[in-house]
Parts: sequence; C-alpha cells; structure tokens
Amino acid sequence: MTLDFEKMNQAVNSETNAGGFANLMKNFMKLGVTRYDYLVAEGMYRFYDVDSSVDLQMNGVPKNVAEVGDPVAIKAAVRQAQAGAIVFEQFCELAGQAGVPVWTSDLVAKHVTYFDGNGKELLVEAIPGL
Repeated sequence: MTLDFEKMNQAVNSETNAGGFANLMKNFMKLGVTRYDYLVAEGMYRFYDVDSSVDLQMNGVPKNVAEVGDPVAIKAAVRQAQAGAIVFEQFCELAGQAGVPVWTSDLVAKHVTYFDGNGKELLVEAIPGL
C-alpha cells in the first residue's frame, strides 16, 4: 500500500482543535496508516503503513524540548487536548515543555505513547473513540 500524502494532509488540516484527535486517527486508518511518530523538535510526522514510512512536515512547527521528561505535565497537556481546549501547535508546545521529543500513535493497538529523551515511556493513553 502507498500512503496518499494529499489525503493525509487534508485530514490533518481538517482538525479544528486537538479534541478532534480520534476522528483524525479514524481518517488515517482509512488511508492505510498503521502508526505514526510525531517528532516535536523537528515539527515532523513519520507515517508508517504495512510496507513503508515517510516523513512529512504538514502542519508541524518545530518546538523546543526540555531535557527532563515530566509525566504530570504531559498528562495535563493531553487532558487539555482531549477537552478541545487547545490547538495542535499549543499541544506540541506543551509536549516540548514536558520533555517529550516524540510520541507514537499506534493505530493497530489504539494507543499513544509519549516518550522522554531517553526513550522511557512517560504516558500511555488509549486513543479515545477508537
């Protein structure tokens, strides 16, 4: 399967606030995405399907990442996002402040894992609505 970058970009740009995350994940699943990593410092997505991966900038904006991971801070940021109180760029800023250089959205296992700079899991959250 080959990922359709144009449709993926449309899906990302249709999200009005971070509370629409579950719908975005459903759209990605329809497009064949099995997983993606979001690289906070680079402002870059790395999408995977069953055969390949691709890096796309899309709506990503590079953010500074704190050296020390803070599980309480990332949990608070996730709660704000789930409530629809912030937009994606604000979430990325908060993730960086919480020391999260990357998170992985696994659409097969239906969860998101937020990692610190040493690759330690700070938080694992089920993707609501999947």
